Amino acid sequence: MKSKKRPRENTPAVDTQTETVDREQFLKAFEKPTQIYRYLRTRHQISPIILHRTLSYMKQRRSVSNAKRKSFDVNSILKRVTDQEKQKVSAKAERSKSLNLKIKGYFCENESNDRVDVDVFLIQVCSKRRGGSMTSVTKTLLRTVSVPVNPTKEEHHDPLLISHECFSNSHILPIKPLILCLCVNTSPMNSPMANGQCNGKLSSSDDEQPSRKKRNGQYPADDIEMPVFSTEVVILDRNKKCHVSSGDYEFVLHEQGADFKNASWETVMNGKHVQAFEVFNFHPTLKCSIDWTVNGKADSSTNSGATDATHMQYLSENQLMQLPLNSGTISKEEEQTTPKKRQRVFYQFLYNNSTRHQNEARDDLHCPWCALNCVHLYGLLKHLRLCHARFNFIYVPHPKGVRIDVTINERYDGSYAGNPQNLYSNVDIGYAFKRNGPVRRTPVTQVLVYRPKRPTESFTEFTEPESDIQINRQFMQGHNRLYYHTMTSEVIRPQEIDVDSEEETDPVWLRQKTVNMIDEFTDVNEGEKELMKLWNLHVMKYNFIADCQIPEACYSFVREHGVQMIKKNLSRNFLSHMVNLFDFSLIRPDVVHKTMQMLDEVDDSMHRS
Repeated sequence: MKSKKRPRENTPAVDTQTETVDREQFLKAFEKPTQIYRYLRTRHQISPIILHRTLSYMKQRRSVSNAKRKSFDVNSILKRVTDQEKQKVSAKAERSKSLNLKIKGYFCENESNDRVDVDVFLIQVCSKRRGGSMTSVTKTLLRTVSVPVNPTKEEHHDPLLISHECFSNSHILPIKPLILCLCVNTSPMNSPMANGQCNGKLSSSDDEQPSRKKRNGQYPADDIEMPVFSTEVVILDRNKKCHVSSGDYEFVLHEQGADFKNASWETVMNGKHVQAFEVFNFHPTLKCSIDWTVNGKADSSTNSGATDATHMQYLSENQLMQLPLNSGTISKEEEQTTPKKRQRVFYQFLYNNSTRHQNEARDDLHCPWCALNCVHLYGLLKHLRLCHARFNFIYVPHPKGVRIDVTINERYDGSYAGNPQNLYSNVDIGYAFKRNGPVRRTPVTQVLVYRPKRPTESFTEFTEPESDIQINRQFMQGHNRLYYHTMTSEVIRPQEIDVDSEEETDPVWLRQKTVNMIDEFTDVNEGEKELMKLWNLHVMKYNFIADCQIPEACYSFVREHGVQMIKKNLSRNFLSHMVNLFDFSLIRPDVVHKTMQMLDEVDDSMHRS
């Protein structure tokens, strides 16, 4: 008999509806903080509150180091100003200098003539101050000088004087570089293929008719090529700095207008290393002497000794690397020039102790909420915890990079912790967007300077969640205090903090109303009106409300308004007022006597003065 098959147990089906609800709750929980931080990012781009490069954990974003602050001295300010004044004086002297150019000779082995002509040009390059789109080049011929070829001894001839007026700006546009161009007109070349080489294309057509120089065996005057060798010397650069000092020079000349249509690699000196000064052996040269003069006298600031000292200082500050002759191997530093691999950062979003979403940041170490480049991983983690406190961030090492677990911070206090004055002054658009001018801060604010010893940067502080002490600590006090006027219940503005308005029982409108009411009386004379105005305003100012305060009110009234009563002749009116106070049993007779005695003393002091 066959045994019956046991029925399969029904496996619990996945509640898709519950999964959908959890997914929606997860999105809602992360949606609001994300929108807030995206809004803050846009606001920071429009009106930044802080600069991230000033933060201690964002030192990598600084383009200028603060190393000079440690060695800063007040005397260095005076030294810097003194150096600037010296530069102005030297610049003024430079503008009054003239250039004496003396060409000694032209050196070339292949030159057949005994003398050649040298054209001296002055090139002025003018450009637009902004943009640089408009450029003007002015080339002026100063003089044509005849110099000997390969001279054995120095000949005496007048030097070429270039006045300082040539260096001044006579153009509408500012002169950037100032260049001295030397062009040498050599002997004619009888054949373009005299050396058996040609860098251009040759016509090989058989049908071409022979030219006139081929038929006659001679070259016409129109076809004779006059090679010109030239060189350019920068006198003043774009920053008006002079690059030519007094001394003897030997310039290497290059052929002008050479047309090389086909370029190819060639071996020079059989593959040996060519030193810098060996170039003079393969090109024609031109020897010259340059002297700077001020009002016809030699300038001592540009002599050879100063030039040598400046040159040695330049070499000491800018040391050149000597290249080995057989540099066939590559050093380790040159070999390790491959770019470093980017560090991959994975963000894992957790909700209800379960992973809901995981993504990879493709923008390297950029913050996914505010798109800030943190450069280093430590700066990124520090930025996430300090600037995005609505989330919790846990650092977890990952074999493929770095993983950061993101959860909702349930302990985040979203209440306003700033200056309450900003809530009342700019209700509509917020304080960060309304900055029409300087505003006064609340003077009752106390800033506690807290500078502990900074611990070393370590990722262990990000492996555990923050404690309650670190989250709720505040380094500012006084921002959460707001004061109100007692009578009007209005907020006391920052500019009214210094004014003790709580004791003011006589505002301007009340004093003016009291004066107007006294003026409306018709059964009293003008003296009584003036006295009662002074008395009522005095009582309102000091708020005398009790009978026992009336004697002190009389004494203080004489001290403050005694001179005014004497000038207005209100002594008798004041005496009658004191008698009325006595009739109503507000003061004793001795108070009347003492008060009038004080008024007489004020009168006597005025007569003596």
